[in-house]
Amino acid sequence: MKKTILFFLLALTSLTKAQLPTVAQALWQEAWLNDSNAVMTCNAIGAQTIATPDGNSFYVKWFPNGATPANTPVIVTLHGSNGFAFHELINWHNQAQLHGCGIISLQWYRGQNAVQPYDYFDDSALHNFIDSALTAINYPSGKAFLHGFSRGSARSYGIILNDILANNYFCTVLSNAGGANPLYPLYAQIDSGNFGANVYAGKHWAMFCGGQDPTPTISGCPAMNDSKTWVEAKGATVDFFIQDPAADHDGFHFVPAYIDSVLNYYLACYSGTISVKEESLQEIVLFPNPTNDQLSIQIPLKEKIESIIIYNSIGQLVEKIKIETVNKNTEFTFSTANYKSGIYYLLIKTETGILKKSFVKE
Repeated sequence: MKKTILFFLLALTSLTKAQLPTVAQALWQEAWLNDSNAVMTCNAIGAQTIATPDGNSFYVKWFPNGATPANTPVIVTLHGSNGFAFHELINWHNQAQLHGCGIISLQWYRGQNAVQPYDYFDDSALHNFIDSALTAINYPSGKAFLHGFSRGSARSYGIILNDILANNYFCTVLSNAGGANPLYPLYAQIDSGNFGANVYAGKHWAMFCGGQDPTPTISGCPAMNDSKTWVEAKGATVDFFIQDPAADHDGFHFVPAYIDSVLNYYLACYSGTISVKEESLQEIVLFPNPTNDQLSIQIPLKEKIESIIIYNSIGQLVEKIKIETVNKNTEFTFSTANYKSGIYYLLIKTETGILKKSFVKE
């Protein structure tokens, strides 16, 4: 029986390999030699390996059973240095399945035989690969989620720029442990104003950093805080920033609650409810703030409140309060007696958007 299963898996992976052009096939073979279990796992869950249009690489695509890709939330993800697309897909798969999201994981490392600075595909090629993958499934604009880890995160800022200038597929992005180096040529052009002062206007960002990252000024919290300031200065909104003092460079995917929090954030964008008028934010009053045992919220809105979600400062879900239909001039009070001291974030979901406010528990 075990031999039959092994033969089936080997046949399946051989078929995948044979369907790729020569250069992409060699890259697939390197991924197989690096971690054959990861390749077989992706095949076993029904992921497809698809060549890029130029035949020089591939991406791995997975969607939930029965899903129509064009009508399904999708995570487009980039691995880190010397990485492979199969690992990224596996990192996201469990939580993506729970949230009903598909995954497109791009192989953008060109392999061990590639010579610097050509060991990774450039910004233009990355944009073309992503564009072709989303075009192939007739994906609509403004609905996809971009994630980049490490080196992939460092390139995420450029991918968003190129996406803005083209089909504008992404409504949110998670830059995960990789800062925007101001010396990188494309980012220097952005700083020079070549694309306008507010090139990221309307874009919503999430970020992650670990306090134990071995290169803090490149991919740790100092780098990511600088990147937050940088994208905000260019018009973006950083709604969600997980800073885990105990986490290492790759800490994000070791905490399912972090993944859940970010996917919930993305799904609000996917459904079109993440935008909010600034005047609505200013009308919300939290008191007392700082607080001890309870917090009251005054929400003088003309729209209905669906729920209130509370996260702590490292992005963990603390409480989700489901409330009945509420009209304008509402005051709502809840207990914070069991909360630990620290900063918390309120996401107030309404019919037309998500309003975000913070409070301090003493």
